Amino acid sequence: MSAQRPNLFRYGRKELSQDAMICWLLDWANECHAKADNEADRHLHECGRKFARALFAKHDRAGPDKICKVELGQQVSSIDVLAWVNGEYAILIEDKTDTEAHGNQLQRYHDQVLKGGCASEKLFPIFFKTGNMSARKERSIEDIRLNPPYRVFGRQDFLNSMKGYDRRSSPILTDFIHYMEERECYFKSWRHVCPKRCWSGDAWQGFYRCLEDKLDISDWNYVPNPTGGFFGLWWYFKDHSSGDKLYLQAEEKKLCFKIEIRENTNRGERRWHWHERVVNAGKLMNMDIDKPDRFGSGKHMTVAVLNGDWRQIGDDGRLDLEATVRVLKNAEQVVDKAMKG
Repeated sequence: MSAQRPNLFRYGRKELSQDAMICWLLDWANECHAKADNEADRHLHECGRKFARALFAKHDRAGPDKICKVELGQQVSSIDVLAWVNGEYAILIEDKTDTEAHGNQLQRYHDQVLKGGCASEKLFPIFFKTGNMSARKERSIEDIRLNPPYRVFGRQDFLNSMKGYDRRSSPILTDFIHYMEERECYFKSWRHVCPKRCWSGDAWQGFYRCLEDKLDISDWNYVPNPTGGFFGLWWYFKDHSSGDKLYLQAEEKKLCFKIEIRENTNRGERRWHWHERVVNAGKLMNMDIDKPDRFGSGKHMTVAVLNGDWRQIGDDGRLDLEATVRVLKNAEQVVDKAMKG
């Protein structure tokens, strides 16, 4: 077995490294590189142009007819990358790997560029995200009321923009593309890696992203805790007249029935009350539901768990998606029955 080839971007995973990669590639789009002395550089020029065109195309409106000059600013007024094309069009890039937007940074950067003299019709804001992201978060980025709004440019968008790239042209770009392909492969690996084997974090996120098309998922994300953390998925929030809220949460292979106690009184009593309701509702649905290893005492508490892994395995040893979704739909019915019990 040959050793895995070293890749620069397995080590340079921070956003500043990715900022540099974005700037480096956009710089190649400058027209002065079109007649470079060697074929590899001319090819990189075409890759830079394709990348810039793909960023413009995310907005479904016209960018420049021709890309002549690209001027780049990095970390100016905290903006990750600001590319001025032909001295007229501005591509505003907020660059993220596995982190998320915080506060009002997207609106603040947007306003700064407009106040700097860019016309709104010449501004192209991009949320460049090469890590994994829920569909809900993507919508929340693009739904921010700005003129023009941000558009999410993800890992697959980047890979699509690099189709036809000759991997002999640049070890730097080859490494970056390979690293993006590697992450995309892990993201999709839940489709063929048996649930009995340990799934990577990327695999869990890819699986959760798929479930967003099957269920009314509220969100999914990494949840840190003292025991090492997990990738969590939560959905099906139901309010009770008592003021309590019952909902479902997957903690990777563990499926939990959770409550949110709004009043800071009688939490132990409310916890047992809902535990009994959920267990009894589970019996009606032929679901083997029991108490968790330990009960908590906070505002959010697990009152019951499904015994065993909720993922279903098909005859081929892979995940049976339809059967798995049925398990989750049955869990939703348990919540409904518990609310009425």
